[in-house]
Amino acid sequence: MRFGRSLIAFSLVITGTFAQAGNATDINHVAWLSGCWQLDGQPPGSGEQWSTLAGDTMLGTSRSLQAHRTASFEFMLLRQHDDGRLVLTALPSGRNATEFNATRVDANEAVFENPDNDFPQRIRYQRIDDQRAWARIDIAREDPAQSADFPMHRVRCSETEPSR
Repeated sequence: MRFGRSLIAFSLVITGTFAQAGNATDINHVAWLSGCWQLDGQPPGSGEQWSTLAGDTMLGTSRSLQAHRTASFEFMLLRQHDDGRLVLTALPSGRNATEFNATRVDANEAVFENPDNDFPQRIRYQRIDDQRAWARIDIAREDPAQSADFPMHRVRCSETEPSR
């Protein structure tokens, strides 16, 4: 399955330590994603929006606009499973869900991987500071030709709506 260039995320990009058993993949580490994010250099309304953390779950959406129309969209779910796994589930542009397991998580970065997916195989969210973040989608081996970066900045959620 191929993802549109709207991500995430935020689908979404964090650097940290390798996840280990226990709280190394604690969803509380990514609660900073909560709120609205505008993609840098893109039309207003292009970006991600994440719910607050509740019930070990965060819900997210992303959207990219071109010529005042939605070019791509995605529904996302960040969930801490009972077995301790932190999983990012992505549903791009109405297609089937794909799960990405957290492989590294800390207070400033989260990395999710699914080596069986064609593209992306890895999704990263990184907090630059309280107002800026960076997301990247790529394949598991480093190949700049098969990656996309999504720098973004925090906005009030009312600012994510494009003007009419």
